[in-house]
Amino acid sequence: MTELLAARVRRTIAARQLLPARSRVVVAVSGGVDSVTLLHLLAGLRQECSLTLHVAHLDHALRERSREDAAFVQQLAGRWGIATTIERRDVAALCAQHGWSLEDGARRVRYAFLLETATRRSASHIALAHTADDQAETVLMRLVRGTGLLGLGAMPFKRQMDGVWLVRPLLEIWRRELSAYAQAERLASREDPTNRDERFLRNRIRHELLPLMERRYNPNIKGALAQLAQQSQADYEYLQDAAGRQWKRMTRISSPAQVAIAVAPFLRQPNALQRQLVRQAIQRVKGDLGRMEYRHWLEVERLFAERPAGTVVDLPGGIVLRREGERVICQSAA
Repeated sequence: MTELLAARVRRTIAARQLLPARSRVVVAVSGGVDSVTLLHLLAGLRQECSLTLHVAHLDHALRERSREDAAFVQQLAGRWGIATTIERRDVAALCAQHGWSLEDGARRVRYAFLLETATRRSASHIALAHTADDQAETVLMRLVRGTGLLGLGAMPFKRQMDGVWLVRPLLEIWRRELSAYAQAERLASREDPTNRDERFLRNRIRHELLPLMERRYNPNIKGALAQLAQQSQADYEYLQDAAGRQWKRMTRISSPAQVAIAVAPFLRQPNALQRQLVRQAIQRVKGDLGRMEYRHWLEVERLFAERPAGTVVDLPGGIVLRREGERVICQSAA
């Protein structure tokens, strides 16, 4: 059984081109069963794929016994001959300082730590242990909060962030399969009690909403949500390609921090392509979309369709759109 799961992960890595030969890979390891199993699987591929692995563990300083998790990861990686970076950051204090929710702040701090570790280790990839269960939970979280096609795509198998590839080799594997693998391979792991903390929306969805939907509505709801993510990703990629073909016809990049979009040809595009073009402009200026909501998109549409010159629309993440005659300027507010 363990050989079959390892073969599936190997096929995913090859088919999705997640980890080219001779990659330097930072593996995010919390100490939980999912990340420990990911590390074990990648360690088994080291020679075959000429991978250089480095373990990264962040102590969020949210629990009294979190230092024990860090010590466990240090010892585990040492037994498998893998170098390790372990850091402790006061996530609660950083959330209070920046006005983040604990859930969002923990994610921000964790990704910043992983990217910093990858830079220091000259790594090209960061491997994350997200599973098919995590994918289904993410889709439902996005639906609960309100989302569009991009949000329904949830987590991609790979994406670039600050020049480093984030890859998810376990995204087609269910959590129960990883638990069975870990048991068969006698892999020790740590249980994080915050995974049941009801302050976090993901935990409420995992332990309350999804079990209810499985019992009362669809026993395969998690499979359906994971399929929705896959289909949404394919549709979104098509829109990206279509918008890319229109990009040069209606945009002008006057500087790395400013993109001008011609209004007339923009308005001739379907609504879905209009939004994609604005997304690409924002990503050119800032690198990410921030927390764009439906109300923001309505303001953007009105800016192009009916607002007079001089009108300004402020968007999340410090992005400003400004109407200048027959063009709209996208730039950073700073």
